[in-house]
Amino acid sequence: MSSDLTPYDLKQLHSEQLSRWETAFLNYKQLDKIEAREVVIEGVTMRIQHNPGRIGSVSAQIDKKPQNDCFLCTENLPDEQIRLPFGNDEYHILLNPFPIFKQHFTIPATTHTPQRIEGRMPVMLQLAREYAPYTIFYNGPRCGASAPMHMHFQAAQAGCMPIEEQWHTARRTVVCLHNSGELSLLNDMLRPIFVISATAQEDALTLFDRLYKALPPIADEEPMMNIMARYENDGWVVMIFPRAKHRPDCYYATDDSQCLISPASVEMGGLFITPRQEDYEKITSQKILDI
Repeated sequence: MSSDLTPYDLKQLHSEQLSRWETAFLNYKQLDKIEAREVVIEGVTMRIQHNPGRIGSVSAQIDKKPQNDCFLCTENLPDEQIRLPFGNDEYHILLNPFPIFKQHFTIPATTHTPQRIEGRMPVMLQLAREYAPYTIFYNGPRCGASAPMHMHFQAAQAGCMPIEEQWHTARRTVVCLHNSGELSLLNDMLRPIFVISATAQEDALTLFDRLYKALPPIADEEPMMNIMARYENDGWVVMIFPRAKHRPDCYYATDDSQCLISPASVEMGGLFITPRQEDYEKITSQKILDI
């Protein structure tokens, strides 16, 4: 759907879509009713959200699908969905009709190409700067991406995930420096988190490239990781969450220990999405540590 929106007005995109797209309106309205609670594990706060609308994403198959089945390809988008062009029309910014956040956007490439971050970090950093204070995030093809067959980023208003504030005061070990950039490893955060901070984009890209090459690739694919990028205080902050598994053992359990959580950037950022009520009620601090 065409629109008169300016390229950088995400709030207006959100508002216009809710006024003209019933499916999106109803799904965002459901966010007012979701249950949420917090747990503190070894001094680190985690949030748990019961969100039934995310069952499709959590249970998504990662097998490759033909292009004519891809829900992110332009020709398969709903007629009601407004598309804002970005990056010489190489990407579209879309309202995510199955939200986790009050403002939740998907940013797919306009061409059908697999989910890969290599060569696309400049786009992610550009999105982070031009849409500050929104947080841009990326899920690897085996790290929670519900559409691994089609390259896409996501965006949400800043401050939705605990790690966005926690990293400021977390102890960290400096790994290496490059001009204005610093690559460090956060300590005592329950999971490994690398953070790149830089005031120059090229410095952030150089440090990311070093880390990317140091992480082990998985069977002809990129290293397993989730990425989160923000632009704040005149510089970029990029968080990289290295991964070893796509889904935890509890996801595949066939008894009462089953818990349908498929970690992506959001969970790595400290917000656990549980589409089933039973999982929301029974998830414990130990289960989160296990995941």
